[in-house]
Amino acid sequence: KARLLDRLAGRPRLHPAWAAVMPHSRELPSPSELLARMEAEGVAALFLFYRAFDIRLDDWGVDELLEPMAYARVPVFLCPDAAGWRAGTDQTDWPGVVSLCRRFPELPVVVTENRIYKTQRSVYSALAACPNLRLDLRAIWLHRRIEFICREFGAERLLWSSGLPGSVPGVPMMQLAYSAIPEEELRLIAGDNLRSLLAWNPRFEGAPPMQFPEPLDALHRAARERLDLSDLPVYDCHGHLGNSTPHHVIDDSLEDIVAEMDRFGVRVCCVFNLEGVFGDETYGNQVVADAVRHYPDRFIGFTMVNPNHGEADMVEQLERGLANGMQGIKLISSYHGYPTEGPLIDVACRFAHEHGQFILNHDWGSAAQIERLCITYPNACFFTGHSTLAYAEVTRRVGNLFICTCPFHAWDQTEQHVAAYGADRILFGSDLTDLPIAWGLAPIMYARLPEADKLKILGGNLQRLMAQYGIAAGKDR
Repeated sequence: KARLLDRLAGRPRLHPAWAAVMPHSRELPSPSELLARMEAEGVAALFLFYRAFDIRLDDWGVDELLEPMAYARVPVFLCPDAAGWRAGTDQTDWPGVVSLCRRFPELPVVVTENRIYKTQRSVYSALAACPNLRLDLRAIWLHRRIEFICREFGAERLLWSSGLPGSVPGVPMMQLAYSAIPEEELRLIAGDNLRSLLAWNPRFEGAPPMQFPEPLDALHRAARERLDLSDLPVYDCHGHLGNSTPHHVIDDSLEDIVAEMDRFGVRVCCVFNLEGVFGDETYGNQVVADAVRHYPDRFIGFTMVNPNHGEADMVEQLERGLANGMQGIKLISSYHGYPTEGPLIDVACRFAHEHGQFILNHDWGSAAQIERLCITYPNACFFTGHSTLAYAEVTRRVGNLFICTCPFHAWDQTEQHVAAYGADRILFGSDLTDLPIAWGLAPIMYARLPEADKLKILGGNLQRLMAQYGIAAGKDR
């Protein structure tokens, strides 16, 4: 704590926060003395890293510590991550959080973690049960979730954070800046909510006025200044349609999704279904085929196949998809419980080769496996479902493998991938309707790269591949 104060001295943009543990190890001053020292030193927030330090959120574990904090209304941040931003997903102890909030209704409690995903419904119930509960927005990188939470619970329940130094701050910044909420709600989330919480300490001072450096280029300027992005030439290799999943997906209409694409200049999106990930891919594939029929100039449909159902079923699905205008194939065998390098993966790759199709897999497995597939089926165009540095050597030996940007959110991740693969081999993937489009655009638009490389990634590369493989949204079927 002393080192932290020394390092932050003379840095008015950085505000100290202290961490605490359960009091009976006597590692820290008594809770009342700790509070007094926080006030004296201008420390306005307390963090409990409760998994890293085995802090029990039960009454016998933390109540003695939190009683004086609640009286002073010190914001307490509850973080389950044990390894910074690289920690897991859905780690929060929601029963413990709700119990704590109810025991101390005057205590401002903020949940912060690496990622909230499948526990979204618990989040909503916790917010409904606890008026003093707030969320760190950085954990909620999900499509339209800012809008949903503001509508259901109020903008006062969200706090913006950068994720530094592990993450690119432009990513959560752009997610918030381009959310469809009123300006006053945006200001609350961007800073006013946190300033209000920290103001319990009379020694807390807000940040001084800032003169930021000039933007890197026109794309960076557009993102930073919240300019209209509808004219961007974006071609998206990774999107979802449907809403029947174990986790909460916003119930957008097809028209809503197209309107969202319009806002961000997404001319075309490769789409596959959500239902088939955990359920019936036949139904889900029809959802995608219907979308392609309604918006043939905006969607490239991918047929999802489940190798567990056998080769005959896979071929039947693929033939039906071809007849319905689908021009790509989606595999997600790791979710289906089929071996990533199992023999029936070749069935889908062979079909893509025979029909000159795009094929995307959530996880292609080892570098040796994807290299074998690319060489064996040279007329197929292989996309990774997500970002990876594992195939850099493979792309030097084959020309039909391309890397999806989803998710580029770690510090320097975009630049690292361009250094490994070259900008020509990277395709923008938003992961709509799972993730926000703005969240996916941000790491490219904020990257320290030539603007020409950014434009290739955002759309030029996929547009070129569509022409090369004769795959065009809206072509005569």
